[in-house]
Amino acid sequence: MEQRDYWYLLGVTEGFGAVTVKRLMSLYGSPDVICATETLPISSRQQEALRKNLREAERLLGERDALEKKGIRWCCQGDPHYPERLRMIPDPPVLLYYRGELPSEEKRTAGIIGARRCSSYGRSMAEYFGRELAKAGLQVISGMAMGVDGYAQSAALAAGGRSFGILGCGVDIAYPMVNRPLYERLQEQGGVLSEFTPGTPPLPQHFPLRNRIISGLSDVLLVIEARKVSGTLITVDQALEQGKDVLALPGRVGDPLSEGCNHLIRQGAGILTGTDEVLQLLGMQADPDGTSVLKGAEASPADRLSEQEKKVLGLLSHDPVHLEELMKRTGLGLGTLSLILLSLEEGGLVKPVSGNQYIRVF
Repeated sequence: MEQRDYWYLLGVTEGFGAVTVKRLMSLYGSPDVICATETLPISSRQQEALRKNLREAERLLGERDALEKKGIRWCCQGDPHYPERLRMIPDPPVLLYYRGELPSEEKRTAGIIGARRCSSYGRSMAEYFGRELAKAGLQVISGMAMGVDGYAQSAALAAGGRSFGILGCGVDIAYPMVNRPLYERLQEQGGVLSEFTPGTPPLPQHFPLRNRIISGLSDVLLVIEARKVSGTLITVDQALEQGKDVLALPGRVGDPLSEGCNHLIRQGAGILTGTDEVLQLLGMQADPDGTSVLKGAEASPADRLSEQEKKVLGLLSHDPVHLEELMKRTGLGLGTLSLILLSLEEGGLVKPVSGNQYIRVF
């Protein structure tokens, strides 16, 4: 089997969530070694679940291959096209299923979230920011939920932009059903993504997990309306843990739908009054034609890399990766790979650690 096959078997094993797999990868270095190790530092139930999946590997991989006939693709952490923004969060999903496309690494992203039962003002603001940021060239990330999420994403698509819906169920399920038209359009002008196996229903416990992917894929997170206790603020907490900037739309004192935003502002969140704040945070400036571009002085160092450098950087994280493992994953020779790593090190993007291992620092 190939490494992707082992990644897949780990990802569909019961009890092997993002945190468990990340811990095992830090200990064993690759998914095939994890699968070949007889006694892992996990519970007996997890161990037996993995052994069972390895025995049934042919069936499980056959089911995986059949997903493509349904228009469902997938990627794993070992893939070069796995979203780079997700590699940087503490608990990146092991597998990511999607219909349509993945967000472009070359374009900035803005997450727009808020109340499901928003006010008419909340709707107009969600549509405004979804539309204007899409016109400025940003990709809009949200949860395809009723209310603010759906209004912002629909407006972004209507403006000709790209948007991506992160689901708390399988990507073959349109939830909520009222947003079925949005679900279809997202696949044409962006994508729908989920870490849950196709066919998984939208259970309540899935949405907090889903929210960390919304914030993880967002370069900046905008909160339009939120109650003081809400799922929206769970996403905000995760964004802050991931080191993301959060902007909140101020609202009327005493309005329950504004309590969450006003509380965030009191706690130090940025005040959202227009698109300028968003563009400035992302190091962008508006062109006369209404689109936006990165300021040269504020562009990310990663935006100036060659394709080979991006590929190598994409395989690194804050957990050490051995030089031999990088050679295996990239197919590059020792000399070429060493020069690339040296260039990335000089650019302040990677750092060598003990035993010919490297970590990402950007």
